Amino acid sequence: MPLPTNPLSKLPNATWPLDGEAQRLLLRLPELLPVGCRPATLVTVFATQGSAPRRPGARMLCRDGRLLAGTIGGGHLEDQALRDAAGLGQSGSSDADAPPATVTEIAEEADETGAVLRLCRYNLGPKLAQCCGGVVWLHFAEVSAERGRELAQHVRGALDEGAQVITRFGPTELIEEPQPPTCVLVFGAGHVAAALSRVLQPLPWRVLVIDPRPEWARSERFAPGTDVLCAEPLRVLAAWGWLGPVAKGSQTAARLRQTVRASLGRELPEPPVPEVAHALVMTWDHALDRDLVEVLLRAPESQGQPDRPLAYVGLIGSKTKIATTRQRLISRGVSDGQLSRLTAPIGLLVDGRPIGGNLPGEIAISVAAQLISLQSRLPAAPPTPTADD
Repeated sequence: MPLPTNPLSKLPNATWPLDGEAQRLLLRLPELLPVGCRPATLVTVFATQGSAPRRPGARMLCRDGRLLAGTIGGGHLEDQALRDAAGLGQSGSSDADAPPATVTEIAEEADETGAVLRLCRYNLGPKLAQCCGGVVWLHFAEVSAERGRELAQHVRGALDEGAQVITRFGPTELIEEPQPPTCVLVFGAGHVAAALSRVLQPLPWRVLVIDPRPEWARSERFAPGTDVLCAEPLRVLAAWGWLGPVAKGSQTAARLRQTVRASLGRELPEPPVPEVAHALVMTWDHALDRDLVEVLLRAPESQGQPDRPLAYVGLIGSKTKIATTRQRLISRGVSDGQLSRLTAPIGLLVDGRPIGGNLPGEIAISVAAQLISLQSRLPAAPPTPTADD
């Protein structure tokens, strides 16, 4: 029989930013669970105590003991969770009546749709051969194709409206706030841009590459999922309103939107949220690079939002190019405060010099590492339950 102890008695409600990888997984549920497929199990890290592989909100989707997408941290915990998820909804069987040896507490209930929910407490100690030493509560939920679509719509709506995503078990809630995805905005579709798209592919980030040259702006040159736009960069920024509201409403911007719609069969991509936008300027034309850097540094003031600068504006190039660009920008009236937001050269520095060499892959790895290092730190962990191990 399920263990009689109540795993909810020690769990406080907690609010977290929705994990970026988990957010991507939830939005992909309609793709991962097509109409007519058998239900799968969504496993969520509901709470943790002490050292654990992933924080609350990490998720994976599985069926029949096989991982479909996501991760809760790998290792023995994930392997055991895959096995435990395979028995969800089969509590009438003799095998399911006995809790897994690695679970110290377990409880089951049904949600409002009748789907089975289970909450299990795992000690990350000898039984799981993990030396973390902490405790993880995992939430198992049976998810059908219809439920997958509902969850994805709910997350998308919460993201648009600034609402919360709540996972419940009994009286306890995991409260999460969807976050706009980090966007890497690359101007120039050269070799470094293509290499960077492949380095960033494992991350739950949006990568948008803009270049007007058809021979370079081809999706097959980039990692799957990269948004490649064949268009004039300055026209895109004008259409977004980054040159000011007049430019956003101009005939040039309107023509660009029509051109994109006609040539690509879609609308012009939405502009990234400034606070999570990382702009990299690496075109074939130094004069264009200067214009783009100026627009990107001035964009907050142009939009009437001086307190919302882009998270990162970076320029590729030699010392001579960078020094010349800075002087030209100063002569154009770019302020010291605006210029201080420019990162040039791009990439990690050691003793003031970029690491690695000049190969596109080396530059891409260095830049990716720099962008990751600039990501906002997670908030302090909320109160966690005390374990009686």
